[in-house]
Amino acid sequence: MEVNEKVSLDWNNMVKGIRAQVDFLADAPEVMYHQWQVLTEEREMPQRLYMVGCGDSYFCGLAAERIFKESGIDALAMESLEFSRYEIDAARAEDWLVATSNSGNVSRTVESAMRARKKGLRTWGISYNRQGRLANEVDGTLFYAYGDVGFGPGTISYTASMVAQMTLAAVLADRADPSRDSGRSILEKLTTMSRQVGGAIDQVFDDAVSLGQEAAQLAQIVVIGGGPNYATALFGMAKQIESARHNTVAQELEEWAHEQYFCTEKGTLTLVIAPPGRSADRAREQLQAVRDMGGTAAVICSQDDAETAAMADVVLGLPATDAADEWVTPILYQVPLQIFSYAFAQQVGSVMLGFDDRERMRVNFRQIFGSTLQD
Repeated sequence: MEVNEKVSLDWNNMVKGIRAQVDFLADAPEVMYHQWQVLTEEREMPQRLYMVGCGDSYFCGLAAERIFKESGIDALAMESLEFSRYEIDAARAEDWLVATSNSGNVSRTVESAMRARKKGLRTWGISYNRQGRLANEVDGTLFYAYGDVGFGPGTISYTASMVAQMTLAAVLADRADPSRDSGRSILEKLTTMSRQVGGAIDQVFDDAVSLGQEAAQLAQIVVIGGGPNYATALFGMAKQIESARHNTVAQELEEWAHEQYFCTEKGTLTLVIAPPGRSADRAREQLQAVRDMGGTAAVICSQDDAETAAMADVVLGLPATDAADEWVTPILYQVPLQIFSYAFAQQVGSVMLGFDDRERMRVNFRQIFGSTLQD
């Protein structure tokens, strides 16, 4: 996209992106799994795998990181600048870089690929854009495809990038220990979770819209999550900024008690991401603290988790998942946040990203796509 293009700032684009995830996810995990098998065949396993990106493309790495580690693969999600300007000094030729950019043209991510390849790392890309710069700077690229939903805050692009990274984890898990078939187990969980997204959209749509509309009257919004869903909290923050230009805060689940708790009072909303898993008990404690301070406590949790739901003022219940599947829940648990941001922005009358101001768009594109590269 160029700055001088006529960009359609249509809120229906965001809704189309949300709903397009259902068809995309029907077979995406299996398709991507086989794509990675072909791309990476006969390659030695990485000593360390770096996942780099900016914005959503960074957050999806954080969401996927734990799956790699649970499979015995040393993986680290990093913001592109942190890798290209700092971590690159510690990277070794035996490491892999996975660079994610939906547009394929984000300067800092392209730079990461350039510098990693120059140092001898095996480099891979994840992108929607076959004509993007990133594809020219890596050894191979997994391209995902979906119908064009129009310009808007990233929804399906985030999901596609996240599933692409998680399926690479499945491929490498199988390669690390073929006897355990652990990669196929990961793939089955990804497929099951992906196929629940359609039901999740229908299940929470009205409640998420209502919460988004009501939240427009509140002074402060904080989204919190732990483990792989810290990434989901960051994604929720990003959708609020992109859709409504609202300075929503994302915080790690534990750190909320050490920071944003002190700003919690009547007129504030704290959205807690609480899937079944290792930190569900801490999520319940944080919900209680929000209410004790007079704030509004909203929770995204499993529809059968009555204990957690009882701690909240507002419940966005999702299809039931097992605690053992916590590592793949970011696929499902980001859905209500997309709908919430869409409704919030419409209620406050915002224009997505403030791009009705052409100068704001021009400067933004210069900063992201036109930044000087260090080779």
